[in-house]
Amino acid sequence: MKKRYLIIGLIIIFVSCAEDENNTPTKPIDDTFDPTGATLIKEGMLMGSGGYTVMGTATIYLKDGVNVLVLDPFSSSNGPDLRVYLSRDVSASSFLNLGMLKSIMGKQTYVIPGNPDFTEFTHVHVYCQQFSVSFGKAEIH
Repeated sequence: MKKRYLIIGLIIIFVSCAEDENNTPTKPIDDTFDPTGATLIKEGMLMGSGGYTVMGTATIYLKDGVNVLVLDPFSSSNGPDLRVYLSRDVSASSFLNLGMLKSIMGKQTYVIPGNPDFTEFTHVHVYCQQFSVSFGKAEIH
């Protein structure tokens, strides 16, 4: 009986110490985006917030009629449910969700849906949607 409790206890410890499968992938990625022929719309430097590290450049291009956000170079602290937002303000109270963060490091691209008015959208955020926590942001000009 004691042996069974010991085995169950070891399994619980092992599972609780395993890497959280909900965290963002850590393998560096390198999305292809060639800015040749693209129009630079806005860009800014990403900075961490709330004790999290986020670094890199956020650049919005228009290419072949499609708006694309490029994070390059890019790195971030890890966390669950990290998303990329394009917002109208520093607190991301009004935003477009561009999708899940693809990786915590490497060049990544996100198609911006529709045709937003970029005079209104002034910030890019790395945001933990599950816990409503900003990991970092960039004011884009």
